[in-house]
Amino acid sequence: MTTRALSFVAAAGLLFQTGAAAQEKAQDAQARQRERAAQADEPPQWVKPPIEAMHVQHRTFQSKYANGPVSYLIYLPAGYETSGKRYPVMYWLHGRGGGQQGIPGFAGRLTKAIESGEAPAMIVVFVNGLPTGGYRDSADGKQPVESVTIKELIPHIDATYRTIATREGRLVEGFSMGGSGAAKWGFKFADLFGSIGVFAGAMHGRGSPAPIPPGLNLSPQDDPWALAEQNADKVRGKSVIRITVGGKDGLVKSNTAFHELLDKLKIEHQFAVIEGVAHTPWPLYDGLGGKCWVFYHEAFRMKHGR
Repeated sequence: MTTRALSFVAAAGLLFQTGAAAQEKAQDAQARQRERAAQADEPPQWVKPPIEAMHVQHRTFQSKYANGPVSYLIYLPAGYETSGKRYPVMYWLHGRGGGQQGIPGFAGRLTKAIESGEAPAMIVVFVNGLPTGGYRDSADGKQPVESVTIKELIPHIDATYRTIATREGRLVEGFSMGGSGAAKWGFKFADLFGSIGVFAGAMHGRGSPAPIPPGLNLSPQDDPWALAEQNADKVRGKSVIRITVGGKDGLVKSNTAFHELLDKLKIEHQFAVIEGVAHTPWPLYDGLGGKCWVFYHEAFRMKHGR
């Protein structure tokens, strides 16, 4: 076979691979659209089953917006029942799918860190954000995740537990869908949250290098990029922020771009790429080493002026 013929065959093979990849991507997008459509027809799972985890309890509250009970998981540090102290609160936002299987491991890590003094004692509320809730109120009104959490869950937590019920006592943190939710709520509700933790955030928005998934219509009030620009003055010098993403994560470019946006806005923050880590939360925490827990100390020390 001649060199020209070989080149033609190679080029044809490359075109075939490129076309196959594009077709696979389109099929994946269509599958996601079908999944969203199917879930839209199902009633939201506002009450999840209990799980077994160290110092974690399963609780519910009555929601006007969800028209019924909504569950959450809450981590109360050792000694909470007898200390009489008030504690800062981390609101932790899960990723797409809403899985709870990683919570026991996180609770165990946090307990050890608190016991050793690496982490400050804190309450952690694991929010029910629904499998594809996006931490916003859906346009059809069926999944009002933002209203349920911001308007009902947070007041319920402050009324039920000994919290530091100020922005200085609240941190919002999350992974993937929850990471973008943390960025959005941290900038949108800067009067509620004094710290923001983004782990491999699915940072969709009009400033992101990643395309917005088909069917995802983000208003400026649900776009973390727009909210960062709109509310920069409300967090600049007033909030502790970190962004962490894995070097092998497909979201590394959009998380890096969001870090660059905050730099452009002169918003102080921490940014780390954990090499060798793909799209999974706990290796990111482990990859930060001692810095993982230092962040919480910095946030809460700044808040209390210590």
